[in-house]
Amino acid sequence: MNTHRNNETKSILDGLIELFSRNRQWLLFFGTGTSCALDTGFGMPELTNSLNIQMGGETEWTQIQSLLEAGISLEGALTGVGLSTEMKSRIQKATGDYIAKIDREVRDEVLLGKRPWVGETLVKALVRRLPPLNPRLPIVTANYDMLIEYACARHGIRYTTGFYGETIRKWDWEQAKDSLNQCRLIREGMKSFVLIDPLPHVELFKVHGSINLFTKGNQQIECDLWSEAVPDGLARVIAAPGDQKYEQYTNIMDTAARANRAQDEAMAFAMIGYGFKDRHLHERIYGRVRSQDCPLLVLTRDLADESITELRALSKGVWILLASKRSNGDIDESQTCVYSPSLETPIILNNDRLWRSDCFAERIIGG
Repeated sequence: MNTHRNNETKSILDGLIELFSRNRQWLLFFGTGTSCALDTGFGMPELTNSLNIQMGGETEWTQIQSLLEAGISLEGALTGVGLSTEMKSRIQKATGDYIAKIDREVRDEVLLGKRPWVGETLVKALVRRLPPLNPRLPIVTANYDMLIEYACARHGIRYTTGFYGETIRKWDWEQAKDSLNQCRLIREGMKSFVLIDPLPHVELFKVHGSINLFTKGNQQIECDLWSEAVPDGLARVIAAPGDQKYEQYTNIMDTAARANRAQDEAMAFAMIGYGFKDRHLHERIYGRVRSQDCPLLVLTRDLADESITELRALSKGVWILLASKRSNGDIDESQTCVYSPSLETPIILNNDRLWRSDCFAERIIGG
């Protein structure tokens, strides 16, 4: 590599290190790509195959299957087809059951550290840097699985989804936050008083539901024990692909509203493994980046050219790190293509997987 190239690489690495050197309130956004990095079974192609098998032969599914065979994505095939309430419920259940099955297959290995989830190093690094007066790391995800929860549990990181209790948890964000505080008894002479210190924690907003979230009557509850097999009388709370995603988005308690509030309060954003296809999830972040020049870091394996163009037009504070592409279009995961705010054209970092959030955290933040 020539001197000019070396200087460009150093400038990029220095810029990324500086990005995390300031005391900013970061918000992380994890997309499906972070789950697929652990097991491709979490991806849309495998979910599509599973639904085809389970729904095959159903009259209403026939029209959807025709669209799928014509090359339409599952999201597209399930949008605007006017499905019955019963079929929507079946798709919702089948989606949750399928993701729960894959989740169960990888759960123990994630909890034991045998197969680390790709985002856990970044979460751990940012939690370690949280300021004592406001030690909270907001995380937004549309993923139904519980990989984030498992990673937090493995590293002893406190987290809340707004539910409180033990085996069966009820929704009450304020009461849930009480368990994230630590009381200290202070004595001064004959007087004593109690100080309440907030503990470092993750606020997790699962805006499309979760495999451990259920409806019981008119109440929503969390129970990890039922994630694999749902008892009679309960229904999964999952915003399934297609129209249901938008219909159910605002009905998952007030998680969407709280996620929006967290996005309004954040000073910088990191979006990992996300394809920017759910505009209702990222439009608010776009607005913050566009109007207030909030830094935005994108780490993902691949991204459509139109998304890259749109992101770079938001502001001068956007960083995009992707796996590099060879001349024939194949992806080379051993190299990173960096779109930096300071350079008009991207630069390739050879033999560097900085586009992966675990590698990024180790190299830039310090693990």
